[in-house]
Amino acid sequence: MFDEKYLQRFLEEKGVKAKIMYVGEAATSKEASRTAGVSIDEIAKTVVFTSDTGDIVAVVLRADRRVHQKRLSKLLGYKKLRLATEEEVVKATGYPPGAVPPVAHRKKIPVYVDRELLELDIVYAGGGSTEHLLVISPQDIVKLSEAVIIDVPKK
Repeated sequence: MFDEKYLQRFLEEKGVKAKIMYVGEAATSKEASRTAGVSIDEIAKTVVFTSDTGDIVAVVLRADRRVHQKRLSKLLGYKKLRLATEEEVVKATGYPPGAVPPVAHRKKIPVYVDRELLELDIVYAGGGSTEHLLVISPQDIVKLSEAVIIDVPKK
C-alpha cells in the first residue's frame, strides 16, 4: 500500500511545492479540520466511485459538500455510480479510504475536480495515511492528476 512517503517522493519528482503535514487524526473531514486547525471548507475530499461498467473515478471537492451521485453519473455518462468499496479504493489508488490524496494514485484513473475548489489558493487533502494531510493548491491537483474540471452536482 502507498503512504505519505510515496506521496512525498511523487511531489518531489514533479517539483511541486506542496507539503505533507502530520496531524495525528485525519480519517474524516471533521477530524482533518479539527486537527489541522482549519475550516471544513478548506478540506478537499477525494471520493472514489465505481460505475455500472466497473470504471473507477475519483471526484475532488470541498469536504463540506455532498455529491449527488445520480446526477454525477449522468454527467459522466454512466447509468449508475456507487461509492467504491475499501478493496476497490486500495486497488485503484493505493491508499485506504480516509487517506486518499487527489494525486499520485496507483492506477491512472479519471479525476474530476469541482470548479468551486479552484476558488481556494490552498486546500488540505488526504495525505496518504489517516494521520497526514496534503497541503496543496487546487491548480496543482488539476495539473498532477490531469483532472477534468467540472461543476460537481451537489445535494
